[in-house]
Amino acid sequence: MTQRADLIGGRELVQVRNENPSLGNLIRRVIAAVERMAQNTGVSAVGQAAPPPTVGAVQVKAAGGIAHVTVSDSAQVSKPVEYFIEHDTDPNFPAPHVVHLVSSRGAFLNLPAKNDAGASQNWYFRAYSQYPGSQPSKPVYFGGLSPTAVSVGGAVQLTPLSSTGSGTASPLGGQGGWGRGKVPTRPAPAPKRSVTG
Repeated sequence: MTQRADLIGGRELVQVRNENPSLGNLIRRVIAAVERMAQNTGVSAVGQAAPPPTVGAVQVKAAGGIAHVTVSDSAQVSKPVEYFIEHDTDPNFPAPHVVHLVSSRGAFLNLPAKNDAGASQNWYFRAYSQYPGSQPSKPVYFGGLSPTAVSVGGAVQLTPLSSTGSGTASPLGGQGGWGRGKVPTRPAPAPKRSVTG
């Protein structure tokens, strides 16, 4: 945090702004632009990026050896945010299986309803988000503050949970429901055409 304070409001910048206000404002705008670019790429201009906000919830619906797991995230969408689901047969998650969803917010998982001894086993789920290079957000458990066991057994047909979108963003940072993780970006310049004749 001290490095950031030195960059943005340190004595040197204040001195430059006092001596040459135009140059000081230009430097301040360049620093702000670099920070915005760093945030859009999931890094920090002065060290490791902070984790994204905690996701809203994780929902699970299971039957017939299949679990449909979805992540709800009402936080403002940021371009590089990626989602993860972890599942384990132990509620303490000592060795969880990790599913990297990228910008999607849901997955169908094939999970065994019985262990090697033939006994029924339960599964526990949690989800979190992460920027590339940042620490992960605090995990959210299916069931709230403590993990709730889910049985994937039974022969009931599984109707999927409704989709919560796929990590998409509008120009103002709102969440979209498009299905391919689209994020509006500046369009690339049109390629130059060569004329032969």
